[in-house]
Amino acid sequence: MRIYETLFIIDPTLEEEARNKLVDRVKNQIEEKMGGKIRKIDRWGVRQLAFKVQKFNEGDYTIILFDADPSKIKSLEELYRVVPEIFRHLILRREDLEKHPLIEKQEKEEKTDEVIPEQKEETAQVTVSEQNEGENS
Repeated sequence: MRIYETLFIIDPTLEEEARNKLVDRVKNQIEEKMGGKIRKIDRWGVRQLAFKVQKFNEGDYTIILFDADPSKIKSLEELYRVVPEIFRHLILRREDLEKHPLIEKQEKEEKTDEVIPEQKEETAQVTVSEQNEGENS
């Protein structure tokens, strides 16, 4: 099994429920028909495109990180080709995560590290305030 990342852009004029069904359809394709395992689904929502694609200026972006057998990737590409509501797609092999599984863990740690420095500053301010009160008494 290899690690892949797929990005696809859905027609933004569809109802939210229809877009969610398309994401579920891709998810089911990966899990059931390809025998893959989804690691992460990241819905970006409707975003402005860099340039006009077909008749669209916007698109609903979704990124899925998953494990799958390389021989089964073609079935996902075929799904993208047959579904007209998905007007752009990209499938990448994530060799960086295959060779260095710690990269994924480090990304998670970086997100938690962003919160911790703020908490340390608050703790430091409380400690200084408590010391000043002790000196004034």
